[in-house]
Amino acid sequence: MATHHASDFNQKPLHMSAYGNAWVEDYELTATILNTEKGYFGVIPAGVRVYEVRLKHHAAGASATCKVGFEPMDGDSPTADDDYWFADTTDVAAAGVKESTSAPITFQRPVKLVLTAGGANFAAGTMSIIVNGKVIGVA
Repeated sequence: MATHHASDFNQKPLHMSAYGNAWVEDYELTATILNTEKGYFGVIPAGVRVYEVRLKHHAAGASATCKVGFEPMDGDSPTADDDYWFADTTDVAAAGVKESTSAPITFQRPVKLVLTAGGANFAAGTMSIIVNGKVIGVA
């Protein structure tokens, strides 16, 4: 099973200190993702409290679904949750925008932002995940 990484995976600035503690990042991945394969969009740094996650997706094709969550960057903490923001029933057959209703979460360690394809192979295209939060620091 292949995995797909965004071209700038782990290359984005880790904070916006010049603008206070606001933290917003736009992750993008262009790929053809087969059923059950993973797409890694980027890294959410330690010390960020995530309030909102939005998925902007192309028309992935009939029966295509996905889930979006996180995996630890190094080691086993925090415990991976592959559907924290979007469950595996999230329909991405037609192009659109989805907004997560998950509770805010604070990361004490960096995590990888991951999408797992389901239902069917994805048609080639570009997806974006926009993450909004604030930098509160590591406890």
